[in-house]
Amino acid sequence: MVDDASKQVAKLILPFAVPAGDQIKAFTKDEEMAAVLYLAESNRKTGDGHFWKKPDEKLAFIAEVCYPIWLVPWNRETLLFDGLGVTTSTLSYNILPDIDAFNHDIQASAKTCETYSKALSRNANYFQNFTGKEEETIEGLITDPDFIRDFWVYLLEVQAAKTPFATKAVVSPTINESDITVFVKELSALRAKIEEDARNLEASMTLLTTATKQKTRAIREESRKIRKKLTQEIKKVKPRVTREIRQIRKKHNAQIGKLSKRFAERLRVLRKNRRKLQNLRKKSPTAKRRIKAIDRKIANVETAKKLKISQQRAVRDTCIEKARKILKGLEASRETWIRTKQHEKTLLEDRTSSIITQMNEMVKLKDAGIHEFYRISMDAYGISRPTRRNSSELIYLPFYLVRYETESKRRYVAYPPSIIGSIGILTKVKGILGGARMESFLQSYSKAITTLLEQLVMLVQKNPVLEREICNAAIQASILRVTELRVGVNRGLKTLKSKKWLSENDRQTLGQLLYTYSI
Repeated sequence: MVDDASKQVAKLILPFAVPAGDQIKAFTKDEEMAAVLYLAESNRKTGDGHFWKKPDEKLAFIAEVCYPIWLVPWNRETLLFDGLGVTTSTLSYNILPDIDAFNHDIQASAKTCETYSKALSRNANYFQNFTGKEEETIEGLITDPDFIRDFWVYLLEVQAAKTPFATKAVVSPTINESDITVFVKELSALRAKIEEDARNLEASMTLLTTATKQKTRAIREESRKIRKKLTQEIKKVKPRVTREIRQIRKKHNAQIGKLSKRFAERLRVLRKNRRKLQNLRKKSPTAKRRIKAIDRKIANVETAKKLKISQQRAVRDTCIEKARKILKGLEASRETWIRTKQHEKTLLEDRTSSIITQMNEMVKLKDAGIHEFYRISMDAYGISRPTRRNSSELIYLPFYLVRYETESKRRYVAYPPSIIGSIGILTKVKGILGGARMESFLQSYSKAITTLLEQLVMLVQKNPVLEREICNAAIQASILRVTELRVGVNRGLKTLKSKKWLSENDRQTLGQLLYTYSI
């Protein structure tokens, strides 16, 4: 497949194999191709069976394919786009309740505390939940954190691409720069909408907080005025009430005093007569009976005295209470007004706090959504590139694609970018035979990148157009077909054999395989 991307686009390529940190000896392209050939042949299915023989698979091609990945500047960040659109990302967006309607209701109801309180009550659960959710699908956008992180590190190995790619199957991106421009605009619009929602929520919270502060300030001022007015009235009335109470006490205390004296005189006379009769009790036979009669009169007088004085005191206290009534009414009215206004103030503050809490939760979710937008950029992982461009870059991600064929079927296997096994690991696995040894030699660079290539293989098997285009390019760049590559593979087989990664028998078998496929 011929790469027809714009010439103005910077084109970079990643190496298929990256040496491990303790890899000392150089690893050549010849060895890389030889190792992939070894793996491809090891994974080829033969027709051996217990009951019937199936046809052997044949290697149709083994080619290094270049997968296009876009690096796209976005504000001060960098996005990754899958040039073949195998990856598609869906970003969700929570829809807010109508903030303008809420603001209008609050502003229109702010004329009086009563109407404002009713507005808060109406909107008590206005921001309890979002009204729904919308989704925006961005074709090609890569948001997998593992892929972004691994690819970002992988970019440290990037090199300028040499043209033409005579020995590689370069896959042209199906998502071009104009497509990306549209997608980035959609992405920017979505992010701007979420940021606008957060700003609108915060502005509405400020509006609500300000309105409530104004109303509570007005309540405090009104409460202060009422307290001052009633306190002045109490001060004005209190001296008069005090004088009246003093006069009532004086009047009724004088009456109580007269009653006490009158009853005291009657008791004095009765007790005097009793004493006389007491002296005559031995001489007069009736004296004892008369003494008893006087005792009854004394008891009756004392009872009457208590009753009359108690009645007089009750009249006095009633008059005093009546005189105090206006003062107590003013004092009670003052306390009632203060409690009522305090209740109004507390009610406004509590309702406002409840709504603000709901809005704040929505702001947190919107901020989390904005943070998610940052996490889809490569810059979120703290690895800086040596240089940064203001335009898009096309990065070619290399992998080897192998096609196996039988009479009626075809099968594809992708060998992802690899890390050359470290010296320590390689020493440990030299006793392992077959493909397992070579898989330890070429270890997958990234699980996330491997997953992407597996998805591509599945898509190739389902999409005849994509299969035809990729296969046509792969056949032209097959290491089984291109003379220059076959010569390099032979050199690589010899090198691997000299390093004791291949036996002489493996080298000869694979060399014969190369010769067979070249015919």
